[in-house]
Amino acid sequence: MARLNPVTLCLLSAFTLFPSSDGDAAPSAPALMHGVDGQIAEHDYRGYWASEKLDGIRAYWTGTQFLTRQGNPIHAPDALIRTLPTTALDGELWAGRGEFQTVLRTVLDDKPDPDAWQNVRFYAFDLPDEPGPFSDRYAALKKIVANSASPFLALVKQTPVTDNDALQAQLIAINESGGEGLMLHHPDSLYLGDRVESLVKLKTYQEKDAIVVGMTPGKGRLQGLMGALVVRLADGTEFRVGSGFSDAQRAEPPEIGSTILVRHNGVTEKGIPRFARFIREKPML
Repeated sequence: MARLNPVTLCLLSAFTLFPSSDGDAAPSAPALMHGVDGQIAEHDYRGYWASEKLDGIRAYWTGTQFLTRQGNPIHAPDALIRTLPTTALDGELWAGRGEFQTVLRTVLDDKPDPDAWQNVRFYAFDLPDEPGPFSDRYAALKKIVANSASPFLALVKQTPVTDNDALQAQLIAINESGGEGLMLHHPDSLYLGDRVESLVKLKTYQEKDAIVVGMTPGKGRLQGLMGALVVRLADGTEFRVGSGFSDAQRAEPPEIGSTILVRHNGVTEKGIPRFARFIREKPML
């Protein structure tokens, strides 16, 4: 079998959310665990379902409202809410490649702007309440989306993986088009509220969340601005991130204690992310 070039494998979690039984009480947070990064050189993914990884905001539709990962309500316009099915759906609020900030500004608005929401769609990729394997859930989801009259609802298209060469070509095509990577579902996987190895994220680079613990001043052209952020990973590893910032971001850098997304290409012998660069500050949704 052809060897798949090393790409990032992140074991993500599928999760189950439960809206509060008390209409006046706050919604419950999703039972979501963090994934694990790793490197793979060869793995047989034939039979998996592959889809583009959408760089939006993960959202859970309870049948009556949207919730974030932390169980916070997302305030979408009533006109859009009324068009959605009453079935619970797991998906992504997405406005297209490279438009994460557009989605973020729209989702964080407590008073939803109907005009702004016209640029966003809810791309459903799973049915949390369906007990069957992913292949059955996807077949049921396709019918739900096809039978819905909602212009706001879309389906995350899944493609069966024929072999690793085809998967590699698909990943390259996604990257060259400005996409984030691929998601792979095992056809027999169940929807569980835990980390599962049957849901895989493939990228040609790695990403990690890091907490800002300090910063260094800029020199030369960057005199008077932030030069680099000192950040700490969950395992305690500390390093500096000095690239990926605009001058405006250097003038008003992320505050100490905030969380940023760092992209890198492998690690050094000491476990320090190699070629680390700033991608964005992560909001607490």
